[in-house]
Amino acid sequence: MKKLTAKSIPPAFTAIKSFLRQNLFPQALKASFSLPTPNLTITDALYSLFIKSGFTLHPFLSASLISHSSITLPTATSFFPRAINLLNDTVFPDVVVYNSILSGLARFSQPDPVFLVFNQLRQQGLKPDAYSLSSLIKACVEITHNGMAHGVSVKLGFVKNAFLISGLIENYSKNGLLTGAEVCFQDNRCLDSVVWTSMINGYVWNNEFDKAKDVFKEMRGLGLETNEFTLTTMLGGVLEVKEGEQIHGFSQKIGFLNGISICLSNAIMSMYGRFGWTVDAIKVFEEIPERDAVSWTQRIGMAYNGLQAFEVFRFCISGNLEVNEYTLVNVLSRIEGLKMQKLGKQVHAFCHKDGYQSVVSVCNALISMYGKVGEVLNAECVFNEMIAKDSVSWNALITAYADNGVTGKVISLFSQMRKLALGPSEYTIASILDVLSGSNSLGLAMQIHSFLIKWGSMSDDSMLSCLLNSYGKCNGIYHSRRVFDEIDVVDVKLLNAMLSALGHAGNYSEILELFQTRWSSSAEVNNVTFSLVLKACGLLTEMEQGRAIHSLALKSGADVDYYVESAIVDVYCKCGSLDDAEHAFRCTSKDNLAAWNAMMMGYAHCGFYDKVLDIFSGMVESGNQPDEISYLAILSSCCHAGLVNEAHYYLNTMFKIDKIIPKLEHYACVVNLLGHVGLLEEALNIIDEMPILPDAHIWQILLSACTIHNNIDLGKVAAKKLLELQPENDSAFILLANLYASAEIWNEAVDLRKEMEEKVVTKETGYSWIQVR
Repeated sequence: MKKLTAKSIPPAFTAIKSFLRQNLFPQALKASFSLPTPNLTITDALYSLFIKSGFTLHPFLSASLISHSSITLPTATSFFPRAINLLNDTVFPDVVVYNSILSGLARFSQPDPVFLVFNQLRQQGLKPDAYSLSSLIKACVEITHNGMAHGVSVKLGFVKNAFLISGLIENYSKNGLLTGAEVCFQDNRCLDSVVWTSMINGYVWNNEFDKAKDVFKEMRGLGLETNEFTLTTMLGGVLEVKEGEQIHGFSQKIGFLNGISICLSNAIMSMYGRFGWTVDAIKVFEEIPERDAVSWTQRIGMAYNGLQAFEVFRFCISGNLEVNEYTLVNVLSRIEGLKMQKLGKQVHAFCHKDGYQSVVSVCNALISMYGKVGEVLNAECVFNEMIAKDSVSWNALITAYADNGVTGKVISLFSQMRKLALGPSEYTIASILDVLSGSNSLGLAMQIHSFLIKWGSMSDDSMLSCLLNSYGKCNGIYHSRRVFDEIDVVDVKLLNAMLSALGHAGNYSEILELFQTRWSSSAEVNNVTFSLVLKACGLLTEMEQGRAIHSLALKSGADVDYYVESAIVDVYCKCGSLDDAEHAFRCTSKDNLAAWNAMMMGYAHCGFYDKVLDIFSGMVESGNQPDEISYLAILSSCCHAGLVNEAHYYLNTMFKIDKIIPKLEHYACVVNLLGHVGLLEEALNIIDEMPILPDAHIWQILLSACTIHNNIDLGKVAAKKLLELQPENDSAFILLANLYASAEIWNEAVDLRKEMEEKVVTKETGYSWIQVR
């Protein structure tokens, strides 16, 4: 153990020992206030010696003791009784003693004890001063308390004190009573920039930005001093980046930047970041000579991606720069994706090492981060180890479960949350409904619907939109219709949600009917509406309806939207009118990848391999990066044209050239092609060598090819695999029976038909439809 040397003993301890030897207990007591780490145990022991030695507690020492206690004690419940005891021990307490108690209680925002002590001060015949009223106002948390403090200030003649007026204005504004703040401001228009800044701040808090600008202009016209706090307040209320640039230029002109006011520089950074002007925000950051934790926190938030955010954070740590919980929350919020798992764990390790595990906001950010990188178990561990949890903690874990498809735990945790009377956020409800949509859980979706009714959220458009979509995806379109019909005012967001729900349910004709009804009533529609309706026209091969919707989109100016552009091309392709599709395609934006893909898919389905390749080359030359659908179009065209070598080439190079991992759809195209040309063994090799598990569709493609080419051995393998995945699949039985029949293996064919009858497997009835004009 390291020996304690004289140099390591704090000077305050040495002074206390010296005073005690001389029986100078008041001086020893005062010296205890200077200890490096406040220690009430030592102070209490010295105070006991002070009283036992016959000393009396005079006002000056009493005020110091009370102030020391307010700084050291963590809560008002521990501070208030102690302060009253010291007050009672004090000989002839004066205003300063009472002010020390009022100031301590104001720190804890305790209005009732403050008013109690304030009344006692007046009952003792003492006259409150500006400091007394300042603490009284600071403690107010409600309108009624602030009104009482305002009345007392007027009665005692302190209405011209700038600090008191600014405090009253701030309290009125924070409670949303702007009229009270305005009355206070108009009645006491003292020419002090603090008061005017408070009024500007009040307007900004309550989103009255125009009024804030008017007060600022009037303030400048009166020649009042404009300080960094006034400019920081104004930056919070700018609605256009041009206004922010003007404040930036003015700040530069009067010399508040380049390290003079870090607070103002940070506010300018925040303003540019809010408007997406990242380059300008970073430039302001680089002009700050000595950056604080707020500067670095904002710089992390302006990183282009999660990796850059982590690099900035690592630079802070390696340089021993100041960081705080907000810095950690910012960097954790930027980490997402499987590739950043290790980086997220490194930040977690730093949080643990530096003692941030007890900070609720940091733990909540850790839970969210682990959810976004796919580490659900780690998210659970952080949640379970939290000493204190708030509703955000529960919402974060529910969202983590939802994002990773852990449906059972989502519902279980949501139930626990409700038992604890914790309110889920709107985002949590949206996440739950999204998970239920993916799991086809209609019953659970109805339970969430019931909860929304009880919770009083059926008037919230975002919740209604999620509910409509969820029912549509859960085969509950009847419930979607009921919810939609009960909405009094249907805006365009709800209309689009209902159209989307009908689309998920396959009710494309209803989409057209609903659109026609809304259009004839002159209701608002937008680009999303047109894209949804055009998609329905394509799936119904409704050429005339598609032309009509195209005309309406042109008339309303929606045709310039990327989604609408691609939907127009797609509808003409699906309806077989490639000339119209080509004409529409030539009018689309050159960087609209979806339009390029739609045109390629149109030609691919018709077997025009050369056309598809020409469009693909043009797309790459235009600077567009091909995606999965681009390669699917090429492989589909190869399949229709019977081009085996070309299909192999593009399947093998889509990852080598464009780093796109082939999916089941890409492999299915190649297997279908190989099956058509009779290369069944090669098709089976493709399936066996796939890095992902084959689904029923791929085995059905191979079985169908085996039936065409009379390959019984491979047909049996494909049928077996298909029935393992889908035991009730009628196609497997019928295709295999037909294969046996074509090979004149009649016994096997008859046995298979009997097995179908025993399992009550029936062939799905075929149907067709025509459009009646």
